[in-house]
Amino acid sequence: MIRSLRGEVLSVAENSVLLDVNGLGFDVLCSRAAAGLCRVGETVRLTVYLQISEAGVALYGFASERERELFLKVTAIKGVGGRTGMAILSALSVDEVLRAVSLADAAAFTRVPGIGKKTADRLCFELRNLLPDGVMDSVPAAGGVAFTSSQAADTVAEALLSLGFSQADAGSVLALLRAAQGEDFDRMDEEKLLKLALRELHKGGR
Repeated sequence: MIRSLRGEVLSVAENSVLLDVNGLGFDVLCSRAAAGLCRVGETVRLTVYLQISEAGVALYGFASERERELFLKVTAIKGVGGRTGMAILSALSVDEVLRAVSLADAAAFTRVPGIGKKTADRLCFELRNLLPDGVMDSVPAAGGVAFTSSQAADTVAEALLSLGFSQADAGSVLALLRAAQGEDFDRMDEEKLLKLALRELHKGGR
């Protein structure tokens, strides 16, 4: 498995770099941070990931192992391929991605070309495991607005806590459901909302 490449930069495009490694030319699709490390005529070392799929072979370049790890987590999510994962890292830094997840800020992801609302909501929900312990408990929902404002949501949040789920899990799944259901969220009764929340939590392996 190729984990890194070191070579001379032959050319730099918006999202890719041509790297000469001992006479071999590698076309590397790069994150914004990785492309920022490259200067034509200079030597650079990039952390890379070689992806082989039905769509073909692609070589992705990153500025750090942290970026590579985030890319692998993102592309493990249903509906997110390698090019979409790289589009995220071309639009957002690792810290910006984690901030969006911690705030359940799906809008941050919808600004990435090719990502719609449903995929953005899924990213916010499924990437929570990347956050340091305790972060989700201390950060408010997107825009500082609590997602458990309705009486039914408050009741469901308490029910989830009594079932052994963390405050972070309860808050995140209710944020996801509010984003998905829109105005219907506030009209749901406790039983229906609890069933939907449990279904999402079990899908996420919680």
